[in-house]
Amino acid sequence: MAGPCASLGPLGVQLVNIGGFSGNLEQDRSGIWVPIEAERTSISYPEGGHDACFELEDASFWFAHRNDVITLALQRHPFDGAFLDVGAGNGVVSCRLEAEGYRTVVLEPGEQGAVNARRRGLPVVVNATLDAAAFAPSSFGAAGLFDVIEHVEDDEALLRAVHRVLRPSGVLAVTVPAYPWLWSSEDELAGHYRRYTLGRLRAVLDRSGFHVQYATYFFAALTAPIFVARSLPHRLGRRRSRDDVEARAATDHVLGRGARLAMRMLLAPELRAIRAGRTVPVGTSCLAIARARR
Repeated sequence: MAGPCASLGPLGVQLVNIGGFSGNLEQDRSGIWVPIEAERTSISYPEGGHDACFELEDASFWFAHRNDVITLALQRHPFDGAFLDVGAGNGVVSCRLEAEGYRTVVLEPGEQGAVNARRRGLPVVVNATLDAAAFAPSSFGAAGLFDVIEHVEDDEALLRAVHRVLRPSGVLAVTVPAYPWLWSSEDELAGHYRRYTLGRLRAVLDRSGFHVQYATYFFAALTAPIFVARSLPHRLGRRRSRDDVEARAATDHVLGRGARLAMRMLLAPELRAIRAGRTVPVGTSCLAIARARR
């Protein structure tokens, strides 16, 4: 079923044009690329998480604003070649990037997420880990890890693996949850290993072979509300259950018209800052744009 992102064309031709695909991938009957020799994933992510997100992503102010932030930042850092969306989930970022004219390859180890990305109409979807996909070195002009590396115990190893498939000076875009002091039950239930500061994010990128060209916080307007509503109760020993978190997800993400307009106004200044290449000093998420060193 085609979604709103792109028309489903001749995938074999698209793969040849993108290049970098190994002999370890084959298309299944739905058009998703899968490894011939399967490999188990070690990513910490809750079962059913992709379907839960898929139900609300398109109406969520949070996902819409994150897409705006990512797009504005990438526009200031051009690259040649296809964009590899690593751990792409349901393809919500790739969908936006395709609409902006970028050629994307969705790489998602979870079957649920890969199927949902295909439903969105994304033309090239690979259901595999980065290792199992076995892309050739220097295959991609850019890559993205959007709220991914906090789910991986060894974030540096994953970043180095992404480095290997990027062209020299290829662009990497990363978003992560911000501030260890904002840790809460939501992080535990989401399968997070950590939250980051800009300094910690810069350091792991530098150790992994990247030169950070731009870094900022975003979602500044959510910092105090999330601390009060989530982090402070967690510190006081009030743990939220998975059922409670899932029940609140729709109301947390999908706002009424008035609240949505108010949130847009609150978040607009940081979009202007990011468009101009300025740094937002606080926020519940971090963004970094880096280039691969050789």
